[in-house]
Amino acid sequence: MKTYPATVGQLSVWRDIEKMPAGRTWEANLTFVWDLPVDTPADEPAVWRALARLALRHGSLRTRFVVDDAGMPRQWPSEDGAAEILERIRQGSADAAERAELEQRELQRSIDVTRELPWRAWLLLDAGRPAQVLVIVNHMAADGAAALVMRDDFLRLLGGEQLPPAPGPLEMALEQQADGGGRLRTAERYWRRTLAAAPRLADGAREPERVGATLHTGLPMPDAHDAAAKIGVSLASVLLAAYHRALCAATGEGAHLFFPMSANRYDERHAGVVTSLNQWAPLLLDLDPAEPFDAAAGKTHWKSFNALKNGVCSPDAIVAIRAEHADADPGYYYNPILAPPGFPSGDTPAPATVEWYDPARATGPGFYMIARGLTSLDLILRVNRPGWDHPRVAAFLHAIAGELSSIGVDSPPI
Repeated sequence: MKTYPATVGQLSVWRDIEKMPAGRTWEANLTFVWDLPVDTPADEPAVWRALARLALRHGSLRTRFVVDDAGMPRQWPSEDGAAEILERIRQGSADAAERAELEQRELQRSIDVTRELPWRAWLLLDAGRPAQVLVIVNHMAADGAAALVMRDDFLRLLGGEQLPPAPGPLEMALEQQADGGGRLRTAERYWRRTLAAAPRLADGAREPERVGATLHTGLPMPDAHDAAAKIGVSLASVLLAAYHRALCAATGEGAHLFFPMSANRYDERHAGVVTSLNQWAPLLLDLDPAEPFDAAAGKTHWKSFNALKNGVCSPDAIVAIRAEHADADPGYYYNPILAPPGFPSGDTPAPATVEWYDPARATGPGFYMIARGLTSLDLILRVNRPGWDHPRVAAFLHAIAGELSSIGVDSPPI
């Protein structure tokens, strides 16, 4: 059995999974639903063949893991052919009307990446014809950006294209170790400097309450990108600047430690790699909340750019660094998952609304905002931190909406 070192991204996910309570390892799962083309309908065998060929193209989709004597996961790629892979990933078919129930059930069914391939699929039928594919993938194999690559390649394969094997996490792991780990050590130094300068822990007087809320901004993504372009920065930076200023209003403090998600897909070599590249990068923002929003967004953009340059860091080194700065504030997490400029949208501007939900996940960051935008922009907030109850979360969302009003978002009726 030939195995290979894990990438830094894979090791990061592995360490997170190790912390998950028994019975909740399913929280490492991601689910996606892919619409099938309506202009060129495909039959069931064609869909399954395309999914099998997708795994042949991307090595992470046919990779399991073994743990060595030092407790390190190692990649164990399967050499099976398309038929054997399909037998492992195919779960069956279901009516599209059962999608919500099936997706929730499959999300909460763990994938043991030491014993099985890290993904599985269901075919959803509408009037007996293939309409959608439900994909469940363990975070060890893919992140949100990788799932978009998977979907695009799947549709190309379904359309008859012949796609060769793509570079994957095996090549990436070797590359990360090629220079003796110099880039990793640079990132470690950046982590130490940032945490040393971060605010210290604040007192929490009561038990935290799990609160979840989604701010539906009502802003179509093309309009959001156009507004950010007028400022001269990315939409992700505009939203992070609004996040910071809303925290200033909520806490009365100007300095805050953020952990933006680094997808580590900033060059052509890595843009199409299907694996888990996500890592948090520390970012200290200490900006005057009274300065013009455009200026704050510009500063946020470049500070964020510098942080994300250090987005590849050994998770074991991060544990040690955080232990050295155990009194640093736990920080505020941020993950922008945004369609790029130019992605079409038929949505029209609408009044902003807030929707409350009960967070299903008990692990992960205690203060986490996801900016999600495909056709319209949503801000999804999950809070599990002392002092943040529903009224305070509502005020925080109201503050974000107020900041975003400068780019055309109406305040929500909270």
